[in-house]
Amino acid sequence: MAPRSPHSHGRSEVKTRPALMREVERQKGRLGVRLRWLREQSGLTQEEAAEGTGLHAKHIQRLERGAANATLATLVACASAYGTTLGSLFADQGRAEPFTRLPPGSERPLHALPLYSLRAAAGRFGAFEEAQPQAWVLPRSRRRPEEGLFVAQVVGESMNRTIPNGSFCIFRAPPRSPLQGKIVLAQHRSVHDPEYGGHYTVKRYQSRRGEIRLSPMSSSRRYRPLLFRQPQEAELAVVAELIEVLG
Repeated sequence: MAPRSPHSHGRSEVKTRPALMREVERQKGRLGVRLRWLREQSGLTQEEAAEGTGLHAKHIQRLERGAANATLATLVACASAYGTTLGSLFADQGRAEPFTRLPPGSERPLHALPLYSLRAAAGRFGAFEEAQPQAWVLPRSRRRPEEGLFVAQVVGESMNRTIPNGSFCIFRAPPRSPLQGKIVLAQHRSVHDPEYGGHYTVKRYQSRRGEIRLSPMSSSRRYRPLLFRQPQEAELAVVAELIEVLG
């Protein structure tokens, strides 16, 4: 009798393998960008996509942020609603990543930067939770390395005049004063940005007469600024500032 494999029964060990789970998170992010692009190419809002797929609109949001696991049934429903094939959901859109990923466990050069999701970056640098980078990368940038720099992908159209949808950007945490006019990653418990789904957002920082305004920079008029006055202002955490759009 052939010896039984230790993996032939029992609980799955997939989630106990950090390198594998980091790759899963990376692929979820890529899939989310692709799903959003296909939906927008179809001319659908998230609510219309929810109706066409049979999914809840909030689940559509989470899928596009790379924050939800997608079942086969979900992917088939999205492909059908967007008029495409299942395989095309994983197709490359022809835009290469603006950095080189380092193999897991390899030695990191001094100019390597951590790659985070915006959710993880807001948590880690906002001192609310620990977060491990999805990967370490070598950006195609002439910027000199310095402490606090990291790379994150910005998804959505609310900042498309400065940050095209799906662009990878270099941020610095903590940000340096003055903040006026800078594009920042900010966090507040009252923020419910539909493009990011969490209590954080990427917007242009403006402060005037005791009021903080986080403003979109979009070609669309449907995005509105977020306003913070006392006592809300005291609870607003500006986590990082935009340094460079890599593409």
